[in-house]
Amino acid sequence: MEITSTSAINTAVEGLRKAQTDLEKTAQNVAEGSLDPADIVSLSLAATSFKANAAVIRTENENTQALLDITA
Repeated sequence: MEITSTSAINTAVEGLRKAQTDLEKTAQNVAEGSLDPADIVSLSLAATSFKANAAVIRTENENTQALLDITA
């Protein structure tokens, strides 16, 4: 299976969207007064997921720039 730049970025963007959705749901729970420790874990997981997916996009951008520099 070949992974292309576009598919890596698309996958990362979908991951960002999922992290945002999870964060919004959990934030709503907390705003409603939830004291469930799982909500705190969910907030942490959403933050970690967001950072990881942003890093994929950043790395892909750096790799693309390096390839353009090589071919220039």
